[in-house]
Amino acid sequence: MKKRLVSLLLSVLMLMTMLPAAMAADTEEYTFEDRNGVEFTVPRNGFASSVVSFTPGDPWTSAEDAQDPAEALGIPDREGNRDDNAVTLGAGGVLVLGFDIQIVDGDGDDVYIFEVGGSAEATRVEVSNDLATWYEIGTAQGRTAGLDLNGKVPEGQRFRYVRLTDLREAPSGTWPGADIDAVAGLNVKPASSDWAQTEMDKAEEYDLIPDVLENADMTQPITRLEFAAVAVKTYENLSAASALPAVVNPFADCSDTEVLKAYNLGVVNGTSPTTFTPDARLSREQAAAMLTRVFKRATIPGWTLEEDAAYPLSFTYPPLFADDANISAYARESVYFMAANNIINGISGNRFAPKNTTSAEEAQGYANATREQALAIAVRMVENLK
Repeated sequence: MKKRLVSLLLSVLMLMTMLPAAMAADTEEYTFEDRNGVEFTVPRNGFASSVVSFTPGDPWTSAEDAQDPAEALGIPDREGNRDDNAVTLGAGGVLVLGFDIQIVDGDGDDVYIFEVGGSAEATRVEVSNDLATWYEIGTAQGRTAGLDLNGKVPEGQRFRYVRLTDLREAPSGTWPGADIDAVAGLNVKPASSDWAQTEMDKAEEYDLIPDVLENADMTQPITRLEFAAVAVKTYENLSAASALPAVVNPFADCSDTEVLKAYNLGVVNGTSPTTFTPDARLSREQAAAMLTRVFKRATIPGWTLEEDAAYPLSFTYPPLFADDANISAYARESVYFMAANNIINGISGNRFAPKNTTSAEEAQGYANATREQALAIAVRMVENLK
């Protein structure tokens, strides 16, 4: 009887520990119905996240709680006919919004405008990826409206900016012009540099993008925690096996499941016996070392991190990098193994930029890997070493 009670209690505790993660996952998406009753589910970071510029129309509203363009950011939060939680453009007003993701042409509508208020005013909608070249994709006519990129933009292009221009349908009254509560991308991809877009598509195809980077801005530096999750995905692809987390967590500052999987595989170390420092930025030589361990763990029977020195890799060293002296001893083999297999390339001047060596380099992130760089080398590992 006691054993049954203990088992029941353990089950309840396990369920309770799972609930916050499930609840957090639920909050990463937002579901709404359009004016025709069609349901859409989009990532919460698929909504506009920054105001690039705002030129109020003339006339504009005198209601102060309808003058802040930041009210158009994030998920729609207008309640009834209240004046707050939306921005009034004014007659002919122009609002430019930025996104943390990139809007793409997908099935059906791709951009959705939440226009609210007592009147239904129209806006011209344009998209851009550089704030220089704009493509008109139609008119948001009425309180809520979806627009399709198909046939209106160059094929395959992605967009991080939306420009709304009031068409002066209601140039008078207390709130002249359209009242914008939110703008969403319905079909989106993670934001990435032009050079990385093909690699990001491959990373998605190979299932190398972990949950922690889903719809993230890939141009930003990658953290140790995020890279550990990429390393786990890469291992699972190379080995066709599932990684399991360590039973005992040695880290006082991190309990992330993917980190514990990477630690259990032997592909990551802590920054001390009891710390992982999950939010620290990853250096290029650390990336090379971690992914070389992934390769060894997936392909060399018996390899362990503790016995790594007993498993040297056989490859022809390429010419030394100009900053070879700055490469840490623990990472040297990994750096040249990756370079020899065209997985991690150097930078200008035949340098590798293994780590930041000055405060100025640290400040500018000289040797820090970005999320898209990390995923690009993971893609190359899968393609070149599998």
